[in-house]
Amino acid sequence: MARPNLPLSTGLALLALCLLMLSCDARSRRQGHMLGERQNLSTSDPQVQKVVQAAVASYNMGSNSLYYFRNTHIIKAERQLVAGIKYYLTVDMESTTCHKNRSAGDHVDLTTCPFAVGKQQEKLRCDFEILIVPWQNSTQLLKHNCVQI
Repeated sequence: MARPNLPLSTGLALLALCLLMLSCDARSRRQGHMLGERQNLSTSDPQVQKVVQAAVASYNMGSNSLYYFRNTHIIKAERQLVAGIKYYLTVDMESTTCHKNRSAGDHVDLTTCPFAVGKQQEKLRCDFEILIVPWQNSTQLLKHNCVQI
């Protein structure tokens, strides 16, 4: 009487179970987002608004302009889970009449700064890439590219 090969049949059963689980996982991923994939965000999302403020503040600190800029319109917002959260933003900005000075630093409330008009007015469209690492309490502007509009 031949004994059934128990390890072989167990192995085949496990293989069949794994294949079944993989096909279920593949079907669920088609409906949702892949891990690490960029996801579109609402431009009115409070977190997006906060990240835009951080991007504009970083831009203002690093720019050679004599005046502060502030955002006028968020065109696009995406996020990607990496070793933290990476935000990809496209933002329209305009120059203000608030003059940069060293004593104020970055503690200027830009919402109270009126937009510049006439020859002083400058409009930019900027693409920002920002990395936020919450567990390190870190926000870093990785890249920005601004063009006049």
